[in-house]
Amino acid sequence: MARKGQRRGLKRSKAPKLWRLSRKEKKWTINPHPGPHNKEAIPLAFIIRNQLGYAHTLRETKQILNERKVKVNGNVRTDFKFPVGLMDVVEIPITGDSYRVLPDRKGTLELHPVKEEEKHFRPLKITGKTLVRAGTQLQFHDGTTFILKGSSKNQDKSGYSTYGTVLYDFESRTITDYYPFTQGSYAMITGGRNVSRTGKIASVKGNLVEIEGDETFRTLKDNVFVIGARESIISLPGG
Repeated sequence: MARKGQRRGLKRSKAPKLWRLSRKEKKWTINPHPGPHNKEAIPLAFIIRNQLGYAHTLRETKQILNERKVKVNGNVRTDFKFPVGLMDVVEIPITGDSYRVLPDRKGTLELHPVKEEEKHFRPLKITGKTLVRAGTQLQFHDGTTFILKGSSKNQDKSGYSTYGTVLYDFESRTITDYYPFTQGSYAMITGGRNVSRTGKIASVKGNLVEIEGDETFRTLKDNVFVIGARESIISLPGG
């Protein structure tokens, strides 16, 4: 009989390389539940235990989560397998610490501390746009959607376009700003050999984008994540 549903376990040898696990230390590791982001997302237990060091064992991690001491994007999360990915904000209210998930130079998702005024919003890259009965539905890089009411079913007057970025305030659940994918916009590279580098979009030629930062380089359009109009609207490591 064929297997139905997701496998409960995940062998370390099959885990994403960007997790940087010790492959031969143990056989099994945590398999993230289906949810936002893609298969590269990190299980919440890894963040609490491995990256932040709030727990030494998985049992302690589960206890912390069950006591409702951790928020992801403003929502309390108790599932230790909950997938956390790019631009998500992890908050520990009891300590007052907040972190944004950003890539490092190796492409690994790391936690960058953010200040109080920045912890309530996150940039969302528009990956698709659809006209529905209620208005215009935007699809974002983490798999979530947002419906802009007011557009007719046959005409989109929203002004938003794919590859652009909206600034979403998850406390008020509203879009507070929009940054188009255009020449001069400030962007971060989220994939490829230039991952985590930032700079202004100099030109767009088909599927290739030229970025001007410390030096000029090119990357694929899909790897570009706009994070501001002329400068970054989020704090960045080393800046």
